[in-house]
Amino acid sequence: MINAEGLSRHPRVAAGPVAWQIGNVSGYHLVAIDDAPCHPVSCGLIAPQAAVAMPETTIQAIYIPPPIVVNLREPAPDSVDRLSDTDVEQLRLNGNNATIFVHGYNVPHGNWARFTHNADLSGLAAMQPGTPKLVPNGSAATATLCQSEATDADERGLNGSGACNWLVNMEYQLNRAAGLPDDDWRQYTRIVGVFWPGDTGTTEFIEAEFAAMKSGRRLVNILVQLIEAGITINLISHSLGARVVLTALNILGAHGMRQRIDNLFLWEPAVADNALSPDTPFTDTPPRRDGFGTDSLAHSPAREVHPLGMGTFPTAHLATNNVVVLHSHEDGILGPSAKDALIEEDSGLLGALRGIRTFFDDTTDDQTGKLGGAYTKKWWTFPPIAGDGLRYFQDYYFERCRKISQDCMPAFQTYTQQKARNGDGYAQWQIERAWDTIEQAIVDEARRVATTILWGPLRADTPLPTYDLLQPLSHHYRISESMARLFAHKLRQLAQRDGWQPRDTDVRPALGLIGFESFIKEPFFEPRISVKVFDAINQSLWFPSHSAMKYPTEEIFVKSYQDGIMKRLMRGSRFGDY
Repeated sequence: MINAEGLSRHPRVAAGPVAWQIGNVSGYHLVAIDDAPCHPVSCGLIAPQAAVAMPETTIQAIYIPPPIVVNLREPAPDSVDRLSDTDVEQLRLNGNNATIFVHGYNVPHGNWARFTHNADLSGLAAMQPGTPKLVPNGSAATATLCQSEATDADERGLNGSGACNWLVNMEYQLNRAAGLPDDDWRQYTRIVGVFWPGDTGTTEFIEAEFAAMKSGRRLVNILVQLIEAGITINLISHSLGARVVLTALNILGAHGMRQRIDNLFLWEPAVADNALSPDTPFTDTPPRRDGFGTDSLAHSPAREVHPLGMGTFPTAHLATNNVVVLHSHEDGILGPSAKDALIEEDSGLLGALRGIRTFFDDTTDDQTGKLGGAYTKKWWTFPPIAGDGLRYFQDYYFERCRKISQDCMPAFQTYTQQKARNGDGYAQWQIERAWDTIEQAIVDEARRVATTILWGPLRADTPLPTYDLLQPLSHHYRISESMARLFAHKLRQLAQRDGWQPRDTDVRPALGLIGFESFIKEPFFEPRISVKVFDAINQSLWFPSHSAMKYPTEEIFVKSYQDGIMKRLMRGSRFGDY
């Protein structure tokens, strides 16, 4: 047994060579014995030996601690999400910094891998010859580290699956970028992995956006806990993970927690290019004096254009010192590849339908790019690219009508036939009354939740309340009654006037596709871009697909990991100082 000081005594061990493993606790990986480094993957395959003499021999063993995971896929223990005291102390000893990674869309929880002799990073050449004393088994054979950088590592099952796979790969590459030697892992730094339920299905993108905002509200407690502990925080997100972190930062910024995050790295973010704009119609804050809120900027690209206010995170920028966007025009998920001229050559509905057939026949990034990117079609109700597009809201709210009123649902069942019933005054009256009911329910929810929100600073031990009917605005800390009334009006307008397909606006391009290119001269963005508070790294020349960072080429590693992330991160962080 190992005591609180890390000492393990074994009085009945005979003199001679011995080997050992830690039992019943996964995630600890041996990296040094008596100040001599050993490869953790090699030790996971065959336990190294040490000589024991009588009557007493002291052996110093150094382990990498277990991974730190925030699992937002399950209900929070004791109703609030918190890191354990052990995790916080680990981060404090580990350079007093926390680097937090949030994965993207459609990623299941997955599993850790098992150590295997097929591993490419096993260091087998350095192992002791002869028959091993001990082959690790049970929890000691669980690999919570990267075993291979090969592009076929996932097919061989070397690095686990799902979110576990993303975490071990990102953690390893960040450590490499910080200067981790191949033959000495004692400086290996654990990052914090945030696992959230973004795997709602490959097409229901709005449902995944809802899950991201719910997860972002829960992430607030973790961030406040680290801030209260005085730990430096850096956030890295991929794809739709950007909506998780921006929701959390929007709430921190709105609550006066300014510049508490050192760096925010948004890697191929699947959010609007104007996501950091302070513009939103859903606010109780007086209009700004930097041009927003005036008719002169009615057509500014910085304007919020999402019909239900899900596009911008108006106070997120206040919570962080720096924002770095790593984007690529070659990301076929977020938009058309710059090298792909199919859309230009084959426009119109027939061309779109041909593209859709290609999309479903081949789900690779490049083929998706021929459709102009799945992200840019997420509002489409026909043809359906990302589920039912904005018609998802129809199903979402009509389903909730069942709980609101017995009279609501029959009325809404006639809704899809409304155009055919233009002459049916009674059916129209039913539909209007149903909308009146749901509008009132939306306002009532805002009032009800407002009574549960405590005034004063955010507390790590107090979870934020949740929204249901107001879920599209849940990236705001508190939704006032006036915000709820405006939202209800816009929802009704989207349904009754627009038929769930906005007539006067389009989806903004993805931030992960074009970065800040549209905002060089915008009054809010220009000064921040000029001093690199908002910085963009155009990876188009070396980053060919949406998830190319998981198994990077040497060019991606140097230009994106080292130059784009780690050099900035280490200016204010002691990453790797373990």
